[in-house]
Amino acid sequence: IKACADKLKREIAEFGCPPKFPLSELLEIPTQTQSKADEVIKDKSKGKKSKAVAKGGGGKYQWQIMQSLGLSDEEIKKFADESYWLDHFPPLAVKDLRSIGLHVDWRRTFITTDANPFFDQFVRWQFLTLKSRNKIMYGKRYTIYSPFDQ
Repeated sequence: IKACADKLKREIAEFGCPPKFPLSELLEIPTQTQSKADEVIKDKSKGKKSKAVAKGGGGKYQWQIMQSLGLSDEEIKKFADESYWLDHFPPLAVKDLRSIGLHVDWRRTFITTDANPFFDQFVRWQFLTLKSRNKIMYGKRYTIYSPFDQ
């Protein structure tokens, strides 16, 4: 959420609001991604597209990705504030889960960020306690690093 909000802030600062993206960058289509998607897979149980290709909606900029979700320009600029994400998307998730028949007691839902400091502190305590008891191990896996945020 933070990374996406920061991308929107940078795009607004660099290209205006609503942004006017350079036409040359919008017309570029990565050929490597297309060739991977068009490959015929010998094992029929495997999908034809990689996860990254399947997730990529074709939008290069965060603003374009938000537009592909059907959001208006007026709505998208609100997402530059990371707390707005927490107000907008959870009710949509609840609606989708209800539409497939999931029965959940939604009276007790929690956000594990500093937007809810009491619950955030509880989750931190829980993880630190489990780590001190060697119940949680940190393995070797890739993590996301933002050069903008260090």
